[in-house]
Amino acid sequence: MDVKNVNCELLSTNGNNAVTWVHPLPDGRLFTIASMDKYHCYNNTLPCDQFLFGRFSEDGGRTWGAPFHLCTWPERTPFMMCGGSMIDSRGHLHVFAMRINYIDGGRGIHDGGISYMRFDSCMGGNPIYSRMPCLERYTGSVNSCIETSSGRLVVPFSTLSGEKDSKFVSSVIYSDDWGETWAASNDISVVSDEEDIESGAVEPIVIEIERGVLLMLIRTVLGSFWYSVSRDDGKTWEKAKPTKITSSNAPGSFVRLPDGRIFLAWNDVMGHPMQGVRYSFARQCLHGAVSDDNMRTIKGARILLKKRTGDTDIVHNAYPYTACSPSGGVYLRTFEVEGMGGSRWGIEQSYLTLVDPDFLEFTETKDNWNEWVTDYPAGESGIDMRPAKENTAYAMTSFPYAVSGKITVDTEGMPDGGCRVILSDCYLDRLNFMPDARPKTWDDSIGSLYTSFTVNEAGRWTITWKDGIVSLSVNGREAQSAPMNSSGGLNHFGVLFTGEGSMRITGFEAKAFDNRWRTGIEY
Repeated sequence: MDVKNVNCELLSTNGNNAVTWVHPLPDGRLFTIASMDKYHCYNNTLPCDQFLFGRFSEDGGRTWGAPFHLCTWPERTPFMMCGGSMIDSRGHLHVFAMRINYIDGGRGIHDGGISYMRFDSCMGGNPIYSRMPCLERYTGSVNSCIETSSGRLVVPFSTLSGEKDSKFVSSVIYSDDWGETWAASNDISVVSDEEDIESGAVEPIVIEIERGVLLMLIRTVLGSFWYSVSRDDGKTWEKAKPTKITSSNAPGSFVRLPDGRIFLAWNDVMGHPMQGVRYSFARQCLHGAVSDDNMRTIKGARILLKKRTGDTDIVHNAYPYTACSPSGGVYLRTFEVEGMGGSRWGIEQSYLTLVDPDFLEFTETKDNWNEWVTDYPAGESGIDMRPAKENTAYAMTSFPYAVSGKITVDTEGMPDGGCRVILSDCYLDRLNFMPDARPKTWDDSIGSLYTSFTVNEAGRWTITWKDGIVSLSVNGREAQSAPMNSSGGLNHFGVLFTGEGSMRITGFEAKAFDNRWRTGIEY
């Protein structure tokens, strides 16, 4: 059976506005914000009542009770998109909204700001509404909210100045009086030669590394996350620098686990779709990793949510939010766009899963068939490969990230003319290997994302890598060696062939001998 969730338990699925971020409560229940707003944000200036509701789950997120009214937004003309929410240590509920007054994507003009509502508790009470005069600029999505060990509330944003051709900058708003007043930090920039509106420092997330020291991870169009560090509890931030964590143009989420590790969820994906620009909007799979050294290295980097047979080639499994469960696991809330059920932008589908992060410490995996993205659903004993779209057969899976490692693949049958074996540090969808589907501006970059071998014989394929060199042997005979084109390690394996014939993958085993992904983050 081809399932969306792998290496995690699917708890529930719902409309994107019906279950947003989830917050575990001291009494064992889960709380979420539900909202009713305008259908779409573009150029809709007619007045409309827009609402915030609360919902509880009594069974760990598997079912949700009826929504109850928290408030009606005082603003009726702007589009009030409910963004992040948090419950602080005093029990206050804080809700942040993207207030969108006007968007003209064609001219690159965006107008809006941040609105805020505070309640005494998740049951509501004494609502306090305000705009954020400290950051009165159009904003992208909210992706994290934290309370630091000092009691400061820190909420990261990316914003546009509102001027034509402006690019996103990242910053935070912070409060030392439980939301009564707010101030804004300095802006953090990421400069590239891209001209599209989403260039810059976009949709940041923040976590406390040690008392007074915060780490910001920033979405960019440059093929990896960038990061910035604050040493004064979020008030000021250092110049942004690149990490070595491969990522498409998509945000991540991280949370501190009870044992001190950090859990990171993100789209370890690159390549197509490109949407008419040079950089990647690919979000077909969502990955998880853990760090036991405050993000200097991460381990695992495995698929959690994936493209299923029947999904479009441009499906998005993206915009994760994470929270710790009482069991020590992680609640992972994401949404889907362009999935097999007809989800679209504006009618996104949310998914709530429960992840046991311990599996990300594993250094071996074997016959992980549910983890494969394939043209045909995987069976219990292997992967059947035969040409599908554009006469191309394709399959890819993830395995524990390894700076040095070994893969053994058992195969039967063989397509006429052989097939290609693909190794990379990110998921690469079949779109990358369909020349008619990709713009010429991206051709050169596609070739640098992976290491590839041609195999003309079925049987046992053995792949090893160490010191930046990848080697392949077929049925015990040394065949080929090539440089590793990646961040320094590998965590994805794929098979691709075009033409007649078919083959079957009957065995897959991967072992990591050095399983730390060195992120390049320093502080």
